[in-house]
Parts: sequence; structure tokens; C-alpha cells
Amino acid sequence: NIYLQYLHQDILQGLRLFYRLKGVYRSNSVDNRRESSAEHSWSCLILADYFLSLFGKKYNIDKLKVFEMLLYHDIVEIEAGDTPLTPTHTITKSQQEEKEMLALKKLEQKLPEHLKSKVIKLFLEFSKCETIEAKFANAIDKLDAIIHELDYKKDWNGWTEEFLRRNKEAYFESFPELKSFFEKLVSYLKENNYF
Repeated sequence: NIYLQYLHQDILQGLRLFYRLKGVYRSNSVDNRRESSAEHSWSCLILADYFLSLFGKKYNIDKLKVFEMLLYHDIVEIEAGDTPLTPTHTITKSQQEEKEMLALKKLEQKLPEHLKSKVIKLFLEFSKCETIEAKFANAIDKLDAIIHELDYKKDWNGWTEEFLRRNKEAYFESFPELKSFFEKLVSYLKENNYF
């Protein structure tokens, strides 16, 4: 029976692997707990849908590819955990890349076979940030944390405008609409004493 093959133990284990992202916690708050990487991926999808509906056609962005990229962009955190961006916790880009590539090698052995190549390809494209879809997905990834943290002023302790700009601003350069939105957010943060 063709349907029984989907219940095969190896396939079930491979699918359950994705669920582990629900238990990877970020430094961002949600009520009295931390945000999971799975929750972050979901809110990135919401933001992507919103901004793509406004100007995605202008840049000829493949919406499905962006959605799939954001769906899997933090998949390596299942093995590596989240690397927080805070003024007190710094990691170099090369250290981050090395950590993620080691995690990807571990995951490669566990991912469901018919999704494996797609997930790896999307993750690598996102990481290289060279295609229009990858640039857009990275911008959304960076924007999501800022918007999320508007509800958690205490999480901004130690942040400065300079630190925020140094770590996020460049991701919006390819999209004037997102750059303008980022600038409005920075103004809001300053006016409301987040820094």
C-alpha cells in the first residue's frame, strides 16, 4: 500500500526532526519565556507575505522560493542552537559559518530523503545571500527580530542605534522600501527610549 510507506519509521523520524525546532530557544522574549526558532520562522513568513504583496513583483521575486527559504533558514539550529545577536555576545561571521556547516553535516544524515537536497540547497542559498530571494529572506529575518522586540523593551538593554545599524542595516540596502521601513523603526526606537 502506497500510503503505508509514509508511516515507515525512518520517514517518521525524519519528519519529527523538523519538530525539534520548536524546542530551540532564542534570546527574544515571549511573555514569560523565550521565543522558539519555529515561532520566529512563522513570523518571518507573515512579514514576507506582507512585503511581497506590496512590492515583490517589482523585483520579480519568487514568492514560493522565499517562503520555503524562510521555512528552513534556521534548520541548522536543531543541531547548533541559536546564536543570539546581543551587544554582550559576539561571534565572527566565519565562526558562525563554521558552526552552521558542522550542524548541516549532522542534519544531512537525518533529514527525510526526498526533502534533503531541497532543504540543504535552500539553506546554502540563504546563507550566501546572493540571489534576490536570499537577499529578501535575509532582510525579513533581520526585520522580524526588531518588530518582535517592540513588545519587550527590557530586551533592548545594552543596545545602541550604532550596534543595531552595524548588524542589520546592510541587509535592507537592496530594497528601498525595506530600508525606509527600517529607518522609521529606528526613529520609533529612539523616540520611545529603547536604546
